[in-house]
Amino acid sequence: MRMFVTPPLPPPTIPAPVIMEDVRYYVIEGRSESELVAQMNAKGYLDEHGRYWGYTSPQLKWGFDTESVEGRCYLVDPKVVVIITTTLPTWTPPPGTSAALMAKWRAFDRAIRHHEGEHAQIARDEARELVALMRKHRHDVSCSGLDASLQAEGRVIMRKADAANAELDKRTGHGATEGVAISW
Repeated sequence: MRMFVTPPLPPPTIPAPVIMEDVRYYVIEGRSESELVAQMNAKGYLDEHGRYWGYTSPQLKWGFDTESVEGRCYLVDPKVVVIITTTLPTWTPPPGTSAALMAKWRAFDRAIRHHEGEHAQIARDEARELVALMRKHRHDVSCSGLDASLQAEGRVIMRKADAANAELDKRTGHGATEGVAISW
């Protein structure tokens, strides 16, 4: 009589995070600095905290299943997906716009893209840290232990990203010290 033993699962492949990025624009119009500011104040991204001239909104989804094989628990179907949506103003200077206004706009546009890019980078880093976490903890002696440790450490990573975003906005005045202020 032959006995067949199911071999343990191979270590799971933990794929790189799926990172999708989308930039959405709202159109502003105007011939003067005050008109541009008024348009951004009226049309910028709106959430429960207020209106923002530029905004980066990451939506993170991460998950995994577990499977117990011969006294060990293994990760199954691990994945991390982050969708980063950035909202920015766009302006087409009307004929006759002064060179000074266009230069100020270009500097502002570079600064707001840089600042929102910093927020996007925090989201990318968060996704990569979650993948690294799952690569570090591919298996454990119990599924409940594996799930609990991944969930707990994952929450730490997510809180760290939230704190990094808050610190960035506090340190830069929502980008003002990086040029996202129109001091015209």
